[in-house]
Amino acid sequence: LCRYDFVEVEEPSDGTVLGRWCGSSSVPSRQISKGNQIRIRFVSDEYFPSEPGFCIHYTLLMPHHTEAPSPSLLPPSALPLDVLNNAVAGFSTVEELIRYLEPDRWQLDLEDLYRPTWQLLGKAYIHGRKSRVVDLNLLKEEVRLYSCTPRNFSVSLREELKRTDTIFWPLCLLVKRCGGNCACCHQSCNECQCVPTKVTKKYHEVLQLKPRIGVRGLHKSLTDVPLEHHEECDCVCKGNTEG
Repeated sequence: LCRYDFVEVEEPSDGTVLGRWCGSSSVPSRQISKGNQIRIRFVSDEYFPSEPGFCIHYTLLMPHHTEAPSPSLLPPSALPLDVLNNAVAGFSTVEELIRYLEPDRWQLDLEDLYRPTWQLLGKAYIHGRKSRVVDLNLLKEEVRLYSCTPRNFSVSLREELKRTDTIFWPLCLLVKRCGGNCACCHQSCNECQCVPTKVTKKYHEVLQLKPRIGVRGLHKSLTDVPLEHHEECDCVCKGNTEG
């Protein structure tokens, strides 16, 4: 239980206790902090045991940051506005964006971004909806979900398969097809369009009704029909699509 003499290691960024060890515990594994700080707490009572105490070995690790996409070697603030706008559009979260804009002090800037000031309190803060990182990331994700993405479309089997000599049931099926607009297109062109970048063929079992030749009635059978499904989509310059 480590109640008398123990060493406790805590991650200061979120207050998580990484572990507590004492003489009855096994040798702990290596602990790596999330940032450049780690909190070590040593607790001992008034008794002096004859056994050795605690020994800690530590090393400094160089941070491995994922390089943010940058169109040039210039700092972001020195880029032309249009170039910077295209670079900013490629990030998925606020943290990634701030890391790119201020690699040396991004944590401080992120804290300041969500800290209310006496001059102005945003409406979201006043109404209790101010949160850390989540709100803006949610807006970004909503744009992604409802822009150029695969979505459900109903297609007529006779038109899709070009089989006017046959009746299918159901008459229509749902398929994944690219849809949505490209208002936030990253390409440097006047007009973008939403096109599939990954297409798969899936088979669907349906009832086929086909007239019998020279005989009254319909031939009924279950058959597999192939339909294209768009798995991934992207906005590209109009006129640059294949075909």
